[in-house]
Amino acid sequence: MSDGDLLNLNHAREPEQKALMEQIIADGVCPFCAEHFKKYHPKPIIKETDYWFLTENMSPYPGTKYHFILVYKPAHIRTPSEIVPEGAADLFALLDWAIAEYKIPGGSFFMRFGETRYNGSSVQHLHGQLIMGDVDAPGHQPVRVKLG
Repeated sequence: MSDGDLLNLNHAREPEQKALMEQIIADGVCPFCAEHFKKYHPKPIIKETDYWFLTENMSPYPGTKYHFILVYKPAHIRTPSEIVPEGAADLFALLDWAIAEYKIPGGSFFMRFGETRYNGSSVQHLHGQLIMGDVDAPGHQPVRVKLG
């Protein structure tokens, strides 16, 4: 994968995800840019702010009760340093809202950035993930996430 590529098929986890990514590559667009997001993301937007989309992950990690993604909206960016200060404040306000709304007593928030071959992401557009493991489910296994 070259630095200019937007998607990394090597990190697709589900056949449906890979098929959609192949279509997006053929279309030549970034699926997380605001003008394309709703076309390619099958889950509804839960909350939208000036700077972020909050939605369920279309391919949640096994073992999660909640798996949300927060996608930066105003521009195609790849690193946290590109987030405007108001966007950073908006991100944390949106996280606070989601944690309260879904009564999340504990979880993880992470953000991958830059080239996907270094971070395990499938899309090279800055986005964060908020997850809560389903620890009360019978046979629960820890959530496994590829980071780096």
